[in-house]
Amino acid sequence: MAAETIDHTTPKTTCRPDRSEALKRAHEAAAYDAWFREQVQASLDDPRPSMPDDEARARFATRKAVLRQQPE
Repeated sequence: MAAETIDHTTPKTTCRPDRSEALKRAHEAAAYDAWFREQVQASLDDPRPSMPDDEARARFATRKAVLRQQPE
């Protein structure tokens, strides 16, 4: 059998994704998840009384109407 020669000067191309980008995305996702969980907990811990949905919608509708009446 003849010995196979290996060309060490030409880099192999692979379909493997860039691991640094994958790690960066993973860290960003973890940071966002932590932030989101903090926001949810802050909302749950808020001592102010809850407001019914229809009341909140009415308040924002009033605010929206006032803003639309203002000149640009």
